[in-house]
Amino acid sequence: MRRWLRRAPGLLLVGAMACAYYNGLYNANRLVGEAEKAEREGRSGEARSLWSQAAVKAESVATRYPKSKWRDDALYLWGQGLKEAGECRLAENPLGLAVDSSPDPKLRNSARLILGECLIQRSRYDSAITVLTAVTAQDDEALAARGHLLRGRAEIGRGRFDAAALDLQQADPESAAFDLAEAYVALGRVDDAERVLDTRIPGPFDEPMWHDALDVLGGASQPAASRVVDRLITRGDLTAGERARFLLADGARWAALGELGRALTRYALVQSAAPDSVESAAAQVELALTELRETGDIDRFLELVEVIQAARNRGGAATQAAVPYLPALQTAAVAVRDPEIDPTGAVTFGVTEFLRDSLGAERLSVALLWRLQRDHPESFVAPKALLAVAAHDPETADSALGVLEREYPESPYRLALLGGGGPEYQAAEDSLRVLMALGLGGEVGEAEEGVVRDRAEAR
Repeated sequence: MRRWLRRAPGLLLVGAMACAYYNGLYNANRLVGEAEKAEREGRSGEARSLWSQAAVKAESVATRYPKSKWRDDALYLWGQGLKEAGECRLAENPLGLAVDSSPDPKLRNSARLILGECLIQRSRYDSAITVLTAVTAQDDEALAARGHLLRGRAEIGRGRFDAAALDLQQADPESAAFDLAEAYVALGRVDDAERVLDTRIPGPFDEPMWHDALDVLGGASQPAASRVVDRLITRGDLTAGERARFLLADGARWAALGELGRALTRYALVQSAAPDSVESAAAQVELALTELRETGDIDRFLELVEVIQAARNRGGAATQAAVPYLPALQTAAVAVRDPEIDPTGAVTFGVTEFLRDSLGAERLSVALLWRLQRDHPESFVAPKALLAVAAHDPETADSALGVLEREYPESPYRLALLGGGGPEYQAAEDSLRVLMALGLGGEVGEAEEGVVRDRAEAR
């Protein structure tokens, strides 16, 4: 009895330590469960915080009890919590320790998978492949499939698309579809990429992943991407807004290729798929911008600017579509309605360059340049407007050069074509830069001057 009593304080201390240890590990696991629940319910910010708390609890256990047989579990939870909290750089050390020290093959492989994901996130592809290769060799088919999936992503990261395709073909088809399609596109196997995405259409819906995949496919074959969109939007569980966003993106891809007719068709479908929606307003903006790229009618231009202004006020995607162009369009519209606001035409000249170079509105740019010369015939900018017309509109180039020779024989811009101009030319350019308050450019580039000079010499 007395001997037991003498030993009791030590036993109590050990018991207290064990209790603290298990409480710490229990709390870490509890936080992991709460984090996973928050993720399932879409509370991503809360989930991230819970993962971080779990990492702190697990770290405390792993560092305070380094000799415990449960230390590897704490290391694993520590690394997992850090990874899910967005701290992959910090997660690599505890995960690596768990891989090296745990006698439990299941825990080692789970740690390898998370470590592999972190290495991929940090673009350490060679290290990721080394870690994941051990997982792909496992007899557990599900475990090996996950290893092949991640190793395939690492191979994509380092540009080895043949190796990536081989790995991804051995992964779970549903999980690997988007990655495999990317690998096939890189290998020039567009038909295979389209086929793989088709097989993914009935699977769990992930809108951002679909948009990324369609952009990749569209970069190689926009017709293929458009066909996939047509099949994807038949899913019965998509909202009207989701269908509209896929059609809107598809229209933008067609427009970027200069296929304005197909783009217009897509934008019109957006309006029918989701009328009175933000996406419909965005489609209105795109329809108006597409028409602006084609029109040379200044009155129609003014109408389209008002359409874009009204749609922009709907916010969201409509605002995003309008913002890059609307300030310049509004400036041009104001100058057209009241030429006295831009007495030299310098700002209008800068806007025409923006419309031509950023929007691709060649005909509208030329129409505004002619309008500039008409509204400000005495301005030093008017001869430069004629030069720009000659450079960018073959149909009226000769007419523009004729007006230049007849009306502005002493202009430094005309003299520059003949090899003269001297200081007066540079002074005019400097003045133009100062006057273009919007900072939208305004210099005739070397290529443009060359085109104009060739035409002048031919005359």
